[in-house]
Amino acid sequence: MRPFCLLPALCLLAAPAWAQFSGGRPAHDLFLAGAGYYARVTPDGKTAQTWRGGNNNDGWLLPNGHILAADGSAWEADASGRRVWQYVSEDKTGGGVYSCQRLPNGNTLIGENSTGRVFELTPKGERLNVIQVPLNKANRHQTLRMVRRLPNGDTLVCRSGAGIVELYGPDLAKKWSQKVPGLAFAAVPDPAGNLYVASLDRIQLWSPDHRLLWEFVGARSGLPIRNMTGLHLLPNGNLVVGCYAYGKGDVGAFEIAPNKTILWRYAAPNRGRDSHMAVQLLDPAIASPNR
Repeated sequence: MRPFCLLPALCLLAAPAWAQFSGGRPAHDLFLAGAGYYARVTPDGKTAQTWRGGNNNDGWLLPNGHILAADGSAWEADASGRRVWQYVSEDKTGGGVYSCQRLPNGNTLIGENSTGRVFELTPKGERLNVIQVPLNKANRHQTLRMVRRLPNGDTLVCRSGAGIVELYGPDLAKKWSQKVPGLAFAAVPDPAGNLYVASLDRIQLWSPDHRLLWEFVGARSGLPIRNMTGLHLLPNGNLVVGCYAYGKGDVGAFEIAPNKTILWRYAAPNRGRDSHMAVQLLDPAIASPNR
């Protein structure tokens, strides 16, 4: 384990005009964590800044202008692309670290797919509050995807291959579990305590008592939407969604209202197969994104 290190600078890319919005535009800049790159895109379609990385599974643009990412390892890079922090899994079977979240106490929540562990990592490299979930022995690549610490201290865990989203309390005991169709990639709660879950071909909203309240299926939308993974719930109730492994002509990210109206769509033309595993609408009013 290397909990902290300074590495040579990443290559900070020039800012080509990748972005293409249709049907409308986002109200604020958009942060996209993709396959080998991370980008900040402006509402007028310009790519303001990009960073290089690995095959990303999770990513954030932090308030200080750094990015936090998980692409097999977890790392933080400053605005110039220089890595200032890194955690590398000792066991990389199935892919290492697939999720990360910087916590208010300065620790980093880690979802380690290779071991099935979810834990807080301190700046000194100590592991705290470890949650152990069963390994997906049929395919170790699909043990974990996104994990999130909620403001009340609960922890959301997406067990991708099992198709299960679990909620663990601050005492680390499992308090809720929901089976979903397909692979469980991302989950985010709404203010009422219901839970949005993205499982590739659809997004569902589940109540605490396991009632399906809402569902959006990409194949029924009339648009080429597939492989939905990243979720960012906005204060107005809309969702910004990122799509994994989308191809030319497909939708790479979009914003959807509760009535299922799609307000804008994004694609990166001429890039071929691409991925936006994580998305973040950079509204200054959102102090701490819950995605």
